[in-house]
Amino acid sequence: MSDPVSESAPSPSLVYERIVSEAHEPRTDLLRRLGAALGVAVFAALLELAGSWLSGSLALLSDAGHVGTDAVALILSLWAVRVSERPHTPRMSFGYHRMEVLAALANGVLLLGIATYLLVQAYGRYMAPPALEVGIMFFVGLAGLGANVIMLVLLRSWARRNINVRGAFLHTYGDALGSVGVVTAAVVIQVTGFAILDVVVALFIVALILHAAGRLLRDGVRILLEASPAGLRPEAVAQTIASFPGVRGVHDLHVWTVTSGLRWLTGHIRVSGDMTVQASGELVDRIQARLREEFGIAHATLQVDSIQEELIPPSEVVDQKAP
Repeated sequence: MSDPVSESAPSPSLVYERIVSEAHEPRTDLLRRLGAALGVAVFAALLELAGSWLSGSLALLSDAGHVGTDAVALILSLWAVRVSERPHTPRMSFGYHRMEVLAALANGVLLLGIATYLLVQAYGRYMAPPALEVGIMFFVGLAGLGANVIMLVLLRSWARRNINVRGAFLHTYGDALGSVGVVTAAVVIQVTGFAILDVVVALFIVALILHAAGRLLRDGVRILLEASPAGLRPEAVAQTIASFPGVRGVHDLHVWTVTSGLRWLTGHIRVSGDMTVQASGELVDRIQARLREEFGIAHATLQVDSIQEELIPPSEVVDQKAP
């Protein structure tokens, strides 16, 4: 049963602006968290750089470079959030929301670079293990791990709903694993002297980073290719639209993601030729309200096609609903 539409319902433009605002708020909280995480990343990178110089640890130097890449990723995220807030214009009708997706793709490429760098370092350690001050390596690695945990806590809630922040979160996650590897390697080397385990830990970290980069790049490319949102079946959307009384068929349906949390839809619906313009408009309003509530589609553009049944036999109408 379709929901009635109130006579005082807001205009479609106001509804769209409200949904866009809800999809991206509270921006102040996001910017504050990204800024705090950036400060922690810079501090951790400088600390591990100093620790590497004092201990002679190539692992700490590698981890310092990894954290420095985290800082770059966070800067990209901050920039993308700022730019995406610019209002849309006639020449930029979608606004700048997809700058977040571009930043996420850049973060994915950086993750691939990190994985390559760690592979090279793992090979170098296997061929010529360096002499280490294990005590300094352990405590600096532990401090770096603590810094990464703080960054993960700051970014976790937003990473679930924003692909741009997810990129920064995955950077930090990979770096936290790197810090765990540094601490583990220090303990193992101190206790057993079996330094080859350090290489095994490094390769495990590389595998996790490559997996995270693959997921991030996949999600970003899907959005740029305007694929259907993950977890949403276009067939289910079409069936929901077709279930409304008065709808005789649905065709040319397209659903895509503009940016994280912002879904759009366009399509055609067929109605009987005796349906008035006012009734058609009310039908579209009811469908749009259902799509927002059930599928989270922020903006739906539906064109109404009237069918003159006395001119077009029912057998020629594609997807016609049974009377």
